[in-house]
Amino acid sequence: LARDGDGRLVGGLVGTTVWGWLQVTQLWVAEAIRGEGHGAALMTAAEAEAVRRGCHHALLDTFDFQARGFYERLGYTCFAELGNYPPGSARYFMKKTLQRR
Repeated sequence: LARDGDGRLVGGLVGTTVWGWLQVTQLWVAEAIRGEGHGAALMTAAEAEAVRRGCHHALLDTFDFQARGFYERLGYTCFAELGNYPPGSARYFMKKTLQRR
């Protein structure tokens, strides 16, 4: 979770670890504070916890109207694209090799 200086919830990440993979299913950051590094901090924390649990890769998906560029800046690569899902858009499946720090 991400909280502001007053303790209010301003972001969060939901994921699972299984078979050596971190699967990020949800990432949310309040619109008013996007671009300030909170999303990257949540992803970094999740990846570190996944490595601690023995994971070697991470997996997630996003849409063309969401955050593909954000994830690419964090080192994720697109390995599959599902076109016209939803109609007129695309869904991207992305992965990253995790490194022990």
